[in-house]
Amino acid sequence: MIVNAKIRFFYIVVSAVSLSACAHITQPLTWQQRRLEQPTKAELQWERSGHVMIYEGMKDREVEHALNNHFNRVQSMMFVNTVITDDKGNPLKDLDSGKVVTEDDGCD
Repeated sequence: MIVNAKIRFFYIVVSAVSLSACAHITQPLTWQQRRLEQPTKAELQWERSGHVMIYEGMKDREVEHALNNHFNRVQSMMFVNTVITDDKGNPLKDLDSGKVVTEDDGCD
């Protein structure tokens, strides 16, 4: 009985830690989010061999999370057209055009 209680407690703790790691993501993962947050062994090997993955249109919060939590993989990441969000994580929109505001990478 005590062993079962300890196992259940351990399961709850592990589940809570796993959930908090992706707490910033509230929708199902897109392929880019999955690739960034949960790369396969083959994808990690691909990165280690010198390839760079270009992530396009991700939210600034996702990029910040990746840079902070996957620092050992930063050399294999490139972010373009990053969506700028407000304090609630919603994409900012240009007042004139209504288009989503993205960071300017300086490339034309």
